[in-house]
Amino acid sequence: MRYKPVMAVLLLVSVLWMFPFSASAADYSVFKERPRLYFTKARLEQLRSFKNEKPYSDFLRIIRKRARAMVGNRVPNNLLRYNNESVRRPADGLVDNAFYYLITGDSSSFIAVQNLLRTFCSAQVWGNNEDIGAAHGLFALSLAYDWFYDELSSAMRLMIKDSIVEHAEILHEILVSKRLWWAQSRGQLQNHNYVNTGALAVAGIALYGEDRRALKWLKTAEKNFNEVLGLLSPDGASHEGVAYWSYGTLWLLNYYMAMEPAQGLGMVRSNSFLKNTAKFRLYASLPGFRYNVDFADSPMVDYYGPGTMLRCLAGIFNDGHAQWLADEIERKKRMSSVLWQDYIWYDPEVQPQDPQNLPLHAWFDNLGILLTRSSWKDDASLILFKCGPPQGFHAQSKGVYPGSHIHPDAGHFGVWLGKRSLVHDDGYPLKKLTVNHNTLTFNKLGQTGEGETFFRAFVYKKERGAMPRPRYVSGKGFQAVEVELAGFYPASARPKSWKRTVVVINGEDIFIKDRVIPGGTIQITYPLHLYRKARMVNGKVCIDNDSGYVLNFEGNGFSTGMKRYSSLLWFMAKKIPRSGMLYQAQRKTASPSTMFTAVGRSAEGCSNPSLLLKSGPDSDLVLVEGRSGRFMIDFSKLEVRKL
Repeated sequence: MRYKPVMAVLLLVSVLWMFPFSASAADYSVFKERPRLYFTKARLEQLRSFKNEKPYSDFLRIIRKRARAMVGNRVPNNLLRYNNESVRRPADGLVDNAFYYLITGDSSSFIAVQNLLRTFCSAQVWGNNEDIGAAHGLFALSLAYDWFYDELSSAMRLMIKDSIVEHAEILHEILVSKRLWWAQSRGQLQNHNYVNTGALAVAGIALYGEDRRALKWLKTAEKNFNEVLGLLSPDGASHEGVAYWSYGTLWLLNYYMAMEPAQGLGMVRSNSFLKNTAKFRLYASLPGFRYNVDFADSPMVDYYGPGTMLRCLAGIFNDGHAQWLADEIERKKRMSSVLWQDYIWYDPEVQPQDPQNLPLHAWFDNLGILLTRSSWKDDASLILFKCGPPQGFHAQSKGVYPGSHIHPDAGHFGVWLGKRSLVHDDGYPLKKLTVNHNTLTFNKLGQTGEGETFFRAFVYKKERGAMPRPRYVSGKGFQAVEVELAGFYPASARPKSWKRTVVVINGEDIFIKDRVIPGGTIQITYPLHLYRKARMVNGKVCIDNDSGYVLNFEGNGFSTGMKRYSSLLWFMAKKIPRSGMLYQAQRKTASPSTMFTAVGRSAEGCSNPSLLLKSGPDSDLVLVEGRSGRFMIDFSKLEVRKL
């Protein structure tokens, strides 16, 4: 009997060893003094002492400018004209004005804060009260309540507190009941979840010790984010693209930095996504670093920051490359995307380190994304290849299938020269279709999940086939990926096999072999979306005459053609026209088909747009030549030999 206590202790130790964070619940009792959100009174005094030093003075200048832009010349006296998207502007303006006053003591900013507080408190409806618009409002009121607790009248404090409670209870009920998509498992890899739950946690910190409901908000938020941490892409990449990465990552950090006094940053430092995500943002930067690659629903610009998030990650991980990237992007953008968090998360002890010592390529294995460039210079070429499951192998293995901003685009590739897109998808149209990307369709059907405004995740989960992990090889001056993509298509259109093998040489030339084995008679359609100035030259395509970028396509039995196209893209609730040239190859067949595609700089430019010198439908050996030299590619062995 005396061994039972010993065995119980050993069992407890083993459980804690296996699940190190299951017993490390946050200690909310640390939230006693004010301010308590993002800084203490002592830290606030230190922050104030920096206001005349660079870069802090530059941060303040932009924060003030943003505050005025968000609010306008006149503070709105109601929220009737604001919807769930637009109500974020006065909410964010409230925070910007609040922070600017807190640091500088500018009285006009505090007047704007008080007027905005009255506007939000007198409005029962913030957007739709159940999503990100309301969350931005809740976040803003919670910060103002904490930061100005001693400066607000008792009547104003009570009014703000009542509004915080009312709107926090709505978000809490949704999280507990899971009656809306963003609170369900499919929402846990989506920015709406992070924004709404992060705002709830901040409200809990603001009212902790004053309202008994604050504790349940905090515990619900903590449970949600513990689950989220286990689902985030371990390679640091974003399935929703760079712009939505910026929004989601900002709110992940909003939560964890607010919670730092209660739970530290151990979970952040040990999380693979947060450890690697600054690297993803670096490699997803287009040459010149002002813009980024666009895939999924994301455009070529960040929605928020990204300097704020990069500076925060630089401080947490002592990452000089993240610090450099933040500085470089803000320098190129003339600091126009600075946020108030830049001021508090910037760590001057982390020395910026440019990427010249880093490889020119990175492979993000969970999402199957290859990003490779010719150099770190502003006029470099950059190539993207994307071939993993829309949600990534990690989330899929856990039975989580988020949809929303992802696309049915496995096998897609893109080519940029500097900031100019030479081969691309056709953006964020109002209906997601595989044919919008540079990948195949069969019998005019694309990949499972296509067909609606948002990716059809439930259909994808039900109808997807086998999706083996890609085979990736990196050699001297080249990268290669081989992947079986047939499983991405519905059974009614799925071939027996479609293997796409991609070889990128020197980060500027991409060579692709496609081998399709049908299960019957099928029509293969292969669209390629090109730069709007592309034109036919001697049966091949000159994509850009100045750079000498060309397209070669070879496929027995295929008919080809090229035409101009235009479409409307949907970004931040705005319709934006986009035009380009569509090169398309088609074949109806029951026999195996082999295709070769090459995009790169021809040795003689557009005067002789040839890249494929020797290839055959049954050969894995292909002789190619471009400006960087002549090479023999072995697609079966994923090898490249310079001749």
